[in-house]
Amino acid sequence: MSEGVVLVGVSGSGKSTLGRQLATRLNRPLVDTDVLVRERTGRTPAQLIADEGEPAFRAHESAAVAELPPGSVVATGGGMIEDPVNRWRLWHHGRVIWLDAPVATLVTRLQADAEPRPMLGGEPLAGLERLAQRRAPFYRAADVVVDTAEPNALDRATDALAQPMPAGRRLFDAEVLRHHPMGPATARVIYGVAPPLPELDGTPSVVVDRRVANLAPPGRRLEITAGERAKRLRNLERILDWLSEVRHERGDPLIAVGGGTTGDVVGLAAALYARGVPWVNIPTTWLAQADAALGGKVAVDLAAAKNAVGAFWPPVAVAADVAALRTLGREQLRDGLAEAVKAAMIGDPALWQLLEQRGDQALRGDDEARYAITERAARVKLEIVERDPFEEGERRHLNLGHTLGHALEVESRYRLSHGAAVALGLRAATAIATARSGERSLAERLDHLLIGLGFGLHRDFDASVVRTALETDKKRSRGLQRWLLPMRIGQVIEVDDVTDAELETAMEVIGP
Repeated sequence: MSEGVVLVGVSGSGKSTLGRQLATRLNRPLVDTDVLVRERTGRTPAQLIADEGEPAFRAHESAAVAELPPGSVVATGGGMIEDPVNRWRLWHHGRVIWLDAPVATLVTRLQADAEPRPMLGGEPLAGLERLAQRRAPFYRAADVVVDTAEPNALDRATDALAQPMPAGRRLFDAEVLRHHPMGPATARVIYGVAPPLPELDGTPSVVVDRRVANLAPPGRRLEITAGERAKRLRNLERILDWLSEVRHERGDPLIAVGGGTTGDVVGLAAALYARGVPWVNIPTTWLAQADAALGGKVAVDLAAAKNAVGAFWPPVAVAADVAALRTLGREQLRDGLAEAVKAAMIGDPALWQLLEQRGDQALRGDDEARYAITERAARVKLEIVERDPFEEGERRHLNLGHTLGHALEVESRYRLSHGAAVALGLRAATAIATARSGERSLAERLDHLLIGLGFGLHRDFDASVVRTALETDKKRSRGLQRWLLPMRIGQVIEVDDVTDAELETAMEVIGP
């Protein structure tokens, strides 16, 4: 990481003004990304957006971020930090300062500025409030905040640069609703590189997958062997007995460290012990960071049904470190990529493009690509859970690929990895969707992406066992099986009328 300085904030927060002052005081070069884009294209940001659309403008911004001189003071365009690739590069450029000011001050400044602000939609007050809310998780991840309405803003920014750099860095820090009558109303969701945990009350108890025991924070510790076979009632009982033995109190946090199965069983223990204790999830696998650690659904398996015993019990905090993914083997990494592919199909064409362009690099160890894929997938899930916390409608879209995928896992007695099962489930669902007027090129694009990521497209399985497993699926309603079908990237529909013939054809698509 260079010793640069990055200024972020909404329009009117003073990035250009304070940037010039700070660059002069530090004797550093100043890079204003809006100016850099104008020099590269001959057009202002407003003109670019009007001529080519916002995505084209963002592409020019990303190109500008890739060329930052080491040590420079960077005044960023307001929306630049919404892209996790940009944010990764900016946060690695140096210390990040969030420039903020009261909304009334920002509006006054913008009214005095002749520069068009297309992202505000012609209504400065409403536009600023909307953008501030949307970008809050990115601004909150800055190293320091400076109120530019105060007269000593330059001195405060200079003083902040004299402090030691933090050992870990947050790149995403969201405050989300927990949607539960018990416990705090909100939770923190933090992603980054060795991001610090939020402050916790009480004496923590830690349940950790023994394979990543070195990643656990201090506290009373129980090591477990994680994996789908560990998600059973006997292991849940073991954790509950241990909590009783160490006299875990109702206000003490229970911390889960490990992958999705660890979070599932520990989260369910947290929901049950003392009728509910606060818990913190530290996901260490790609599957957990991209999907399983979020949303508050916790469960264990029965012999013939996955996730059949569970609860809604959201954690009070999630802290994900992309560096933890370096501990994983290739198959575990693919588990996470399968969930990212699912998230892209549900609601993020930009994530799909990122997977096509850099998925293989992420698999081979590119931390920047890994982080960007992980965050984008997590944001898809967070946004859906916010709109439908108890899976009454849209949240069921997150089961895309899992209907048949879970049945394949059961048929294999959980020897088939979750990611491999989901990839096959996505192919099956896409085959059904294509026959129902879905986008005809989607199946080919999906196969091309999965092959590039190293997934198998076919598997030998006992179709009768799969059909039996489908009959125990918890998503069934009134005896009908719910299916999620991807009609195109970003559009999923839910149906309950998939015929035996359609299911047979879908299983033939993924069969040997």
